[in-house]
Amino acid sequence: MRGLSFLKSGLSARLVVINSLGLLGFFAGILFLGQTRESLTDAYTQSLEVQAQIIAEALGESAGDDTDTGDIINDIETDENTIQAGQIMAPRLNAELTEQILRRIIAPTLNRARVYDRQGQLVIDSDVLLHSGAVISRDLPPPSFSAQNDTAPANNFQPTDTDKAGKGDAVLKAINIAMQGEMRASAQRTPNGDDIVMVAVPVQHYRAIIGVLLLTSPPGEIDRLVAAERTFLAKVFLVVLGVTLILSFALAGTITMPVRRLATAIQAFQAAGGSLPAPDTVPDFSDRQDEIGDLSLALRDMLTRLMNRLDTIENFAADVAHELKNPLASINSAVQSLASTTDDEARKQLMGILQADILRMNRLITDISEASRLDAELGRAAAENFDLSDLLKQMVPLVNGDIQIKIKAQVSINAQRDRIAQIIRNLLDNALSFSPAKEITVRLDSDRTGIFIHVDDAGPGLPDGVEHKIFERFYTDRPNEHDLHSGLGLSISQQIARAHGGNVTARNRINAYGARFTLFLPHQGK
Repeated sequence: MRGLSFLKSGLSARLVVINSLGLLGFFAGILFLGQTRESLTDAYTQSLEVQAQIIAEALGESAGDDTDTGDIINDIETDENTIQAGQIMAPRLNAELTEQILRRIIAPTLNRARVYDRQGQLVIDSDVLLHSGAVISRDLPPPSFSAQNDTAPANNFQPTDTDKAGKGDAVLKAINIAMQGEMRASAQRTPNGDDIVMVAVPVQHYRAIIGVLLLTSPPGEIDRLVAAERTFLAKVFLVVLGVTLILSFALAGTITMPVRRLATAIQAFQAAGGSLPAPDTVPDFSDRQDEIGDLSLALRDMLTRLMNRLDTIENFAADVAHELKNPLASINSAVQSLASTTDDEARKQLMGILQADILRMNRLITDISEASRLDAELGRAAAENFDLSDLLKQMVPLVNGDIQIKIKAQVSINAQRDRIAQIIRNLLDNALSFSPAKEITVRLDSDRTGIFIHVDDAGPGLPDGVEHKIFERFYTDRPNEHDLHSGLGLSISQQIARAHGGNVTARNRINAYGARFTLFLPHQGK
């Protein structure tokens, strides 16, 4: 079950919930807002209107041109501002052809079609036609005619019993409007609560209205369409939700599982005792090319630096212990000899040794304290702009020796002034300690790469192969074991230089005696 542990992650849960909420809100809006029903009703009504118009045109054409048995009716032509009236002979609806048309067009649908002739007589009802196979024709209540025109359409047409299902007024109104030559479409609700759509269109033969087609949808058809639409949407929602959940869990897994592995590796470091695991135990996700990969690289680099720092501290402690043992051993030997000798000259020499070892230990402890605080102080101290040539001129009187300064360029730098002065002082002290005549040369130079301070001494030079070793802590090749130098000066100088983006190098002088130590600093300083 370890592979599914990411399901318990709070981040995974948030990803899944956030991705699902938007989908749920969208689905709820579709289901519960009325726009779905209204749009379906409008679309169904338009479809029913088109179907009714097609059937009405077919019925009008089926009446033919036989006017021998037709009716004399008003011929009404209407434009925007005039009404011209006359009388024409219009054919009557052909019952047999009407039956054939309705059988072919209405039978494949669930709609109900009723055809009324000019006198308001129900010619055909598709419900009766399709169930019994018979053509029906029954008289409706006699229409009332106006005194001026006894052939006018029935404006107070009364519905039959089949039309009295709570919608008789609507049927009457629709038929009367269609008798006037206009199409009427409306949505009605039956006493049972079912919605129906009703369309009444005039049946015309040329310009003469010879009847009315009343086309209605099955009761509850709109509800069935809405229910079917919602069912379809629910299925789509479930599919999309399933895909969303799968993708969400996959996304959560690609995020939480690597983070969990990284956290486990870090916890292993925290729980480790004396033996810390190697930085390679932290998973490497650098191939992801994303924030997780960056985090993995950063953690591995941080742990590598931490392990190196711990190794440095351990080595430093070992070096300190070793360096302190030498003066302590010398002091112990001098004290024992001092207790057993009565010779004044010997006692005087032993006291000198004790004093030198004590001074050496004091210098050593001071330098060790300086080295241990150096990293923190370098990070806290602020940089400043200053002139290096002025700093060199100020440093020369602080040391005892014959020092020549050659300044080839006036340069300024942005750095920690006191720390740069510390490097220069260490280099001067080191050069003077190896120069028998106490003669050294300091040269300040600059080029496009950076600033150079060269310190040349007139000593024996560097032994082969120690150019890098001399910058290690406590390294010294001075023959005098009671020398006050701790062996940390060059190491501290290198550490300060690197913190400023530079370095300190050493080599033997060419065509001359002695060694050359060079401090390099970039122009931009720290």
